Amino acid sequence: MKYHNLELDPFQVEAVEAIDRGESLIVAAPTGCGKTLIAEYAVEESMKHGKKTIYTAPIKALSNQKYRDFRHRFGDEMVGIQTGDVTINPDARLLIMTTEIFRNLILEKSPRLIDTHYVIFDEIHYLDDPERGTVWEESIILAPRSIRFMCLSATVPNIKELATWMGTVRDTTFKIIEETERPVPLQNHFFHPKFGIMNIKSIKRKYRENPAVRKKFLRRKPSSRRIVQYVIEQDHLPSLYFCFNRKACERNAEQHMHLNLLSDDERQQVSKLVDELAVQYNLCDYERLGYLKTLWESGCAYHHAGILPAAKEIVERLFTAGLVKILFCTETFALGVNMPATSVIFDELEKFDGVQFNYLMTREFNQMAGRAGRRGMDEVGYVYSQIIPEATDPNQLQRLLYSKNERINSRFFASYSTILNLYSQFGESVFEIFQKSFHNFRKGTFSVTKAYRTEEDQIKRRIKFLKSAGFLDGIILTQKGQLAAGVSGYEIQAAELYFSRSFEECSVDHLPVILTALITEENRRKNVPVSSFQLKFDAEKVIRKLRTREIKYGITNPIREMDFSLAAPVYSWSKGCDLKALGEFGIPEGDLVRTLRMVVQLLRTLRDRIPDPEISDKMHQALVLVNRDVVDAQAQLEVG
Repeated sequence: MKYHNLELDPFQVEAVEAIDRGESLIVAAPTGCGKTLIAEYAVEESMKHGKKTIYTAPIKALSNQKYRDFRHRFGDEMVGIQTGDVTINPDARLLIMTTEIFRNLILEKSPRLIDTHYVIFDEIHYLDDPERGTVWEESIILAPRSIRFMCLSATVPNIKELATWMGTVRDTTFKIIEETERPVPLQNHFFHPKFGIMNIKSIKRKYRENPAVRKKFLRRKPSSRRIVQYVIEQDHLPSLYFCFNRKACERNAEQHMHLNLLSDDERQQVSKLVDELAVQYNLCDYERLGYLKTLWESGCAYHHAGILPAAKEIVERLFTAGLVKILFCTETFALGVNMPATSVIFDELEKFDGVQFNYLMTREFNQMAGRAGRRGMDEVGYVYSQIIPEATDPNQLQRLLYSKNERINSRFFASYSTILNLYSQFGESVFEIFQKSFHNFRKGTFSVTKAYRTEEDQIKRRIKFLKSAGFLDGIILTQKGQLAAGVSGYEIQAAELYFSRSFEECSVDHLPVILTALITEENRRKNVPVSSFQLKFDAEKVIRKLRTREIKYGITNPIREMDFSLAAPVYSWSKGCDLKALGEFGIPEGDLVRTLRMVVQLLRTLRDRIPDPEISDKMHQALVLVNRDVVDAQAQLEVG
């Protein structure tokens, strides 16, 4: 079977036939097998019948990439995007969105879901994400029964269990389509600068059982120079070099600038493209642009969440154009962004989880390694892992190479916004809905298990708390409850601040500071310089009281107290400072821009939902102050 002059693989033919029959399906196949082609076919079929398709992605970078790809494929009029900080053409036939937005549309019973034929869940294994996986489960359980789902995933061992659960809660059958063969096979190699390429047998011989001895060897972590040199000698560029540390990404890229991996012609192409994109993305006054341009013209680049989104975008465009030969990146680059290379290099096979170093999960290793080998361009994809043989556990290497990916587990957790929306609709019957989580299904039946009783107890405590704090009157949403139900994300804090009149005491340029203090998380502010910003807000007391009330009701993971560690840069930005001045606060620009974009999202939601026109107008004015230049995600996407 051919589709757009491409010969379809058997698993793609199977998927196309299932779409023709209007079935829901789950497609599991290794990275680079052509799952997107199946999604495109579903979009085209839906359009033919005058129906809509929703495409959800776990990260905004992937949403943005899909928006560009699909717009190129189907035309500007047919494609829209909605990600919280971006809304373009929201009534389009194909709408790309984050899973959170899709879940919110379901809870709101939005008329925009009418005529939706397929919802495509890209990277369905993200259901296992500890923080955000619950949104996938809620969407599957609660979406209108008329919607078909297409779930795309890397290979997972419990795909049948997942499909059976989805079929049960949605009262339909999910067609399972599995492909295990990669179109471009992978070759795995272990490398040490002194010993060169090693196999597991030779590593076993050198491995030291004594932890203290292993520690000594770990201190002598090899640099990236020799492994990069080896890969260049093998003619295995372009290469994605994974580091699990932002600073290591930058340091490694700098160390290889001298290699000059581009031809004169390619260097000129880089210079021209960067100059054009710098104008489009408003980066001409960006202080670091000169340095980055020199780096990019050498054929090296780095990519991580701490750099400006616009600079990340330029790196991605250069890489896609074949003008970056070695990209030093963190693991997020492997998630869905379709940018394969001839080889993948792992700086190490352990990463720090905030407490200790652990070996990668098999699923993580395969996701990243799977970027090696470009279909139609490479015979083989090469995977190089840098190791210290004396300190590298051969059993762990065996697992990474030969074990199956880990099973997908349930991360179901009913948020306040979900409880408010559902409890006000279904009352006590809401527990029947919560019983349908994947976790309960895995126990073998939908009967209440010990684990569910704990979950149910927490939900009951939350309902009692919501009633006592004035969000619910019986099963009816109060005005405060209505606002919280519509916010979704910092919902009880935002509603409490509005109804305690805390927003009234704030000037327009202080509003973003208040909302940032709700959003800031401890792990987002490591090494943040002590702020000289001193302002006292009643809001702090309001949130502290709300948190104390939660604790009184025995709620685990209560809301955090407000954190003003990012107040100074956010206030400066609200007052009109430029990117250069923002950089002087010593906080990674990408982190600040991401926080400011979250503030934009919250300001926009509150502006549209707060009943008081004066406060709503204040939110709008604050939004205008914050959403400018490099923070304005929509402007960046529209010119891209």
